[in-house]
Formats: sequence, C-alpha cells, structure tokens
Amino acid sequence: MNSTTVSRFLLENKTIIAMAMICSFVIILNACTTDADEGFDTASVCPSEGTNIYGMPNRGTFVDERDGQEYRYTTIGNQVWMAQSLNYEATGSFCYDSLPKNCEKYGRLYRGENLDHLCPAGWRMPKSNDYENLLITVDNRMDVLSTGYWENIQDTIYINKCGMSLRAGGFAYLTESRNENNDVSFWTNESDGSDYFFTFYVCYNYMSISSLGHSIETMKYYIRCIKE
Repeated sequence: MNSTTVSRFLLENKTIIAMAMICSFVIILNACTTDADEGFDTASVCPSEGTNIYGMPNRGTFVDERDGQEYRYTTIGNQVWMAQSLNYEATGSFCYDSLPKNCEKYGRLYRGENLDHLCPAGWRMPKSNDYENLLITVDNRMDVLSTGYWENIQDTIYINKCGMSLRAGGFAYLTESRNENNDVSFWTNESDGSDYFFTFYVCYNYMSISSLGHSIETMKYYIRCIKE
C-alpha cells in the first residue's frame, strides 16, 4: 500500500469503529434518560391525513416506472420522503449479505457513484441540508424508526409515528455487510470536495450528517429519495 491508500484505510476503519462506539454510548444514555417524545406534536409535524404542498395525500404510494416497484412515501414538515429505501437494481448495487430477501427488507446497497441518476422520476437524491431539515423537523428520532428492525429498542409506543420506517440495515465496506439491526447509513449526492460524500447516519435515538471516512470507492450505503 502507498501512503495515500494506508491513510484512507485507517480513516475508513476509524469511521466504522466510531459508528459502533456511538451506538453503544447512546444505548447507555437512553437507560438513564426519560422519554423525549413528550410534547412532540406528531399530528402537525407529520400528519397521516390531508394533502401536502404537492397536492398529494400526506401518505401514500407511487410506482417506479422503470421496474414497476411500488414504494410508500410520507410527508414530514414541508418535505416528502420515500418511506422505503430504494430497491432499484443499478450496476454495482447488491443486497445485504447478498440475500435477495434483504433487498425486500432494507432496499439495495449502493456505491456512491452516479447517484443523481438513481431515484425514480419526480424524486431526487437528498442533499445534506435536506437531512438537516429533517433533523430539525423531527425532534424525536424514534418517530422515524420502524418497529422490529432495531436491536435495542424496547419501548415501541412512539415508533414510526411519522411513517418514514427507517430500518437498521447496516452498511457494507467493500463487499462485507456490517451492523444489521444496529444502525443504517444513507447517501447524499453532496461531496466534501474530494471523493468523500456526506451521509446520513442513524443509530437508535441518534442521527448525524458527516463526510468523514465515507468514500464512494469503498463504502456502500442505502438511498432514500426526496420529492423534487
């Protein structure tokens, strides 16, 4: 390995280790804190009825005309998100552990290339500020997590009230799938000026946006498209 390759390898592995440590630390914190859902007005932030700014029902389904797959969507604040991860079979994409059932469960894992061409018509890849707006809008993380797909969630009273149905499908480093049931990461289409892209990382009761160690060459993450 040359010095650049070694530096990249160390950075990416530090990122993977840090992701695991964050989840462990947050789990400990949750054992010592009260439920943060108190005072969160789900009905106004992510209503299940009525119409959104696009004139669509706040929650519903649409069909990807490329392959006929149907996806759920949900409205959160002034944003409309796919409520399932993309499962479009693009070159280089694959299922967690290479098992087709995991594509049905989590969507497909993608390398961070040609991202702008992956979302269905009428939808686009999110930028980092789209996820920042989501974080601001959804004050409590549990309202976007899907029941039954997170190892450390015990209290399901508030789970998925916003209908975004985030599932802990982990990620992949090169071709090795990791962290199922523990966390999940999603691409944005936004570079930090190098071959590292900003990603949206979700652990139980923790979310962050970062480009540190998220190389388009080695890391494989999921995609959640946003209405354009």
